[in-house]
Amino acid sequence: MDALPDPMKLDLIQIGFVVLLITLLYIFLKFSFFQPVVKVMDEREAAIAAGGAAKADAAALIDQRQGEYSGRLRELRAKAFEHRKALAAAASDEKITLLETARNQATLARNNALEELKSEKESAKIELMAQVDALSESMVQHLLKQA
Repeated sequence: MDALPDPMKLDLIQIGFVVLLITLLYIFLKFSFFQPVVKVMDEREAAIAAGGAAKADAAALIDQRQGEYSGRLRELRAKAFEHRKALAAAASDEKITLLETARNQATLARNNALEELKSEKESAKIELMAQVDALSESMVQHLLKQA
């Protein structure tokens, strides 16, 4: 067993070799692994920041367009209200005009009917008087024959 080295005894050559290997491994990993990973992470962070900026720009553009849309919608609603109001006024005026025309026509028809009735009354009165005269003549004739 004396041929085996003592595991508890420090050997400076081995320690130096391990430190050298760890240093070389760190340098190798730094340039071949960590640097590309850091580069990818930086690019991703820049892309995320650019995406955030693009998102903020898009949100601002959407807010602006929504404001424009709301303003335009208010204008159109006001125009529609005014148009509806004008149409209602025009319809009301037309209704009044039609009612006046109908009243005038009804009054004219009534007056014509009254005139026609008056003329018929007069002609009926004249005819009735003529019949009364004829009947009274006939009755007088009849009574004179009996007497």
